[in-house]
Amino acid sequence: MSGVIDEKKAALDWIISNEKRITDLSDAIGGFAEPALREYKSAQTHRDFLRENGFKVEMGISGMPTAFVATYGAGKPVIATYAEYDATPGNSQKAVPHKEPVVPHAPGFEDKHNMLGIAASAAAVAAKFAMEKYGLKGTIKVFGTPAEKICIGKTFQARDGYYDDLDAVVANHPWSANTVSWENLPDSYMAAAFRFHGLQVYGGTPWEGKSAIDAVILMNVMTNYMKEHLRPPQSLNEIISVGGQCLTNIPEFTEVFYAFRAPNEDFVTKILEVLKQCAEAAGKVTGCSHELRYMGASRTGLPNLTLSRIAFKNMELVGPPKFTEEEKDFCRQIQKNVGIEPMEEPLDETLSPPESGAMQFGSGRQACVTGCDDFNEFTWYAPSTWVHTTQWFRNSADVHPPSWSMAALSRTGVTHKGGILAAKTMALTMVDLITEPSVLKEAKAEFEDRLRKRGGREPCLMPPDAKPPIDLALAEFSGKETVIRYPTNGKSPMYKV
Repeated sequence: MSGVIDEKKAALDWIISNEKRITDLSDAIGGFAEPALREYKSAQTHRDFLRENGFKVEMGISGMPTAFVATYGAGKPVIATYAEYDATPGNSQKAVPHKEPVVPHAPGFEDKHNMLGIAASAAAVAAKFAMEKYGLKGTIKVFGTPAEKICIGKTFQARDGYYDDLDAVVANHPWSANTVSWENLPDSYMAAAFRFHGLQVYGGTPWEGKSAIDAVILMNVMTNYMKEHLRPPQSLNEIISVGGQCLTNIPEFTEVFYAFRAPNEDFVTKILEVLKQCAEAAGKVTGCSHELRYMGASRTGLPNLTLSRIAFKNMELVGPPKFTEEEKDFCRQIQKNVGIEPMEEPLDETLSPPESGAMQFGSGRQACVTGCDDFNEFTWYAPSTWVHTTQWFRNSADVHPPSWSMAALSRTGVTHKGGILAAKTMALTMVDLITEPSVLKEAKAEFEDRLRKRGGREPCLMPPDAKPPIDLALAEFSGKETVIRYPTNGKSPMYKV
């Protein structure tokens, strides 16, 4: 490739030579489809891949068994990326253009975390290969960040100081266009669990007990009445994760999860205060005790245009993905089946400069909420950029396609090609940051300036004494069997349903 220095060419060559291995790993993780904090095989796949390519891997960081940090090299600069690999419950889907889950109600990959994570790990290995071949100094880190869908992994790692020594972060997220993040980054987010404890009495006399399910129902009723007082940019939704344990007596334990997002941290903390009041009232009426568990949280992001420009220049060096007519026709069939007029060109094969507005993932601090992602946590510790590549079809403005239509592409050539473009772009950007000190210096200057204008680093939303919610009743899926862990006296026995 003309105009590419030897070090960058070495990184590109490594990805080209290992492309099938990369996409095979993506498909393997796609097949595991493990949900938040239960990504055992997926995390192990990353660990093994990184170790066999010369990285030292520490598993279980920040108290999460499926979290890790992989490190190669020593000294400055410290360039980081991250891998995600959690699947979303309810998104199980075969690679067909109509809704057909692999396992009904099981997890799947609408956001292509299977490819997102492997693209990042592959980019880090490619940069490491160039460093090793040409004797470059510096450190590459890959953070395994579980449970992105509820903003858990990065929040606890940030709070625990794992990002304090970073000099830059180069990350990726699938999209319907090929571009790089600009001013707009995702909104602020928080998830919390409220657990109610009642009283069972012997003899089947419920009027003498205290019903934990009544407490959850009352809390949900009050919370839903309060939703009309939220400004439209905010959102709040919930699930009852434990609705009781028996029918012969009243439930003495229940649990409800709430997830909420807003344009900034002030709004999400206000929502949390309302939830606390609702829980307090429900507990008082029913006579149940309750406790709050923080699950996940994320601040708004701090953009870095300098680093985004560098990343986009590298995307231009690589060039846009090219899709086959068969891949395009598959997307047209999906569009037809979800009520979108099939497009002549359903997949983006162009590159959009970041300032063009092609990436509108979040709303910054003012406009309407359109998304959340704990990528934001990195942006408060070092200059950070987010590479976006085509891994699903274009959409018309007035249609919101169902999740299965996105998940149908998670183990196809569309996702593979977009992920490989992301890996190449990230690897080249990492090499730039190591070989050109002036680039990193400029990105850091912008970072410090933005930090100063925001009045310093915004505090982490996760309290210092909060523990990762690995013991909460989150579902595990194994084949056609769902396993739920109910917390009992600090232990987590298994129950199959």
